[in-house]
Amino acid sequence: MATSSTLDLRLKQRVVIEFLTLEKATPIDIHRRMKIVYGETCVDVSIVRRWSKELAGTSPTETDLHDKARCGRPNTVNDIQHQERVDEIVQANRRIKVREISEMLGISTGSAQFIIHDVLGYRKLCARWVPHMLSPELKLNRSRVSQELLARYTDEGEAFLRRIVTGDETWVHHYDPENKKQSKEYRHIGSPCPKKFKVVPSAKKVLMTVFWDCDGLVHIEFLKQGSTVNSDRYIETLRKLRARLTRVRPGKNVILHHDNARPHTSRQTQDAMKSLRFYETLPHPSYSPDLAPSDFHLFPKLKEHIKGKHFEDDDAVQEDVRRWFRGKPHEFFADGMRKLIWRWRACVDKEGDYVEKQSPIHPKIRTKPTASITFKEMAVALTDGL
Repeated sequence: MATSSTLDLRLKQRVVIEFLTLEKATPIDIHRRMKIVYGETCVDVSIVRRWSKELAGTSPTETDLHDKARCGRPNTVNDIQHQERVDEIVQANRRIKVREISEMLGISTGSAQFIIHDVLGYRKLCARWVPHMLSPELKLNRSRVSQELLARYTDEGEAFLRRIVTGDETWVHHYDPENKKQSKEYRHIGSPCPKKFKVVPSAKKVLMTVFWDCDGLVHIEFLKQGSTVNSDRYIETLRKLRARLTRVRPGKNVILHHDNARPHTSRQTQDAMKSLRFYETLPHPSYSPDLAPSDFHLFPKLKEHIKGKHFEDDDAVQEDVRRWFRGKPHEFFADGMRKLIWRWRACVDKEGDYVEKQSPIHPKIRTKPTASITFKEMAVALTDGL
């Protein structure tokens, strides 16, 4: 709504337009001269043309430069009373429609939408799927574990992250349909819209177990058809992992990280880990795939790569997956571990609630750690932006 000072300024410019029009000056010349005096507050040249046309051939005594009264009611709905009432309605029913609010208050939908979005700052968002409904106890445990790991990282620095070897299992299908984003294609305005039929993943699939760290892939294996992951099978995997670590990471004091699946936490598995010299395991809260690097970093990238591909048999699946891992640089795996820092911090800030999918890793720091930039310096860069 225009203020009195704004109206006074526009009235002054109308007087100038009237005077110069009666002197037979052209609209372009009038606007140029007014622009020098009024600067950014000068009216547009189209307004100068309209007023010059209306004032041409009239007498100064016959001209009324004030705004005439208009029909209709003034804009009085965007006041503090309506804003407070809309806020109360929205807080009482977060799913209410703009049309329903306008009908309840007797205002236009445009006014209701302006108050909701521009004045009150509300946004209507879809619910996000989460793995589990977290109880207060689970949230407290997630926050506590994240605080402990952050404190340990602060004390030990990048050496702490470099010791972590994380692993998990996932299914790899012989055919996984491409997602909607991958099916995008260029079309002209008049071209028919492309159609995408709903296809489910193939029933044939292979269970993959993978372990990796900051420096790259450590161990990968595929389960034979008909087998299941139980304590005995997982212990056999850990034996292969220990042998592999002895060859590719000699002398490394490993901190093993896996989730809380039953084969990972059974008494039989715990005893076997001690005999295999896996003396330390990274704490992992229950129902927390958002704090597992394989779940939030490695597997989504792998699944994106294989979507839309058809594999004839298990061997073709395994060969493509292994080729994908061989093509990934060290920086890719290091980034997955770096994201843990931000996710631990975000979990604490959210008081144990689930962390969003993406983390603010800046492209400029997506490089292999060197003497010029360490994991600790990177953590400061990430947490400062929160």
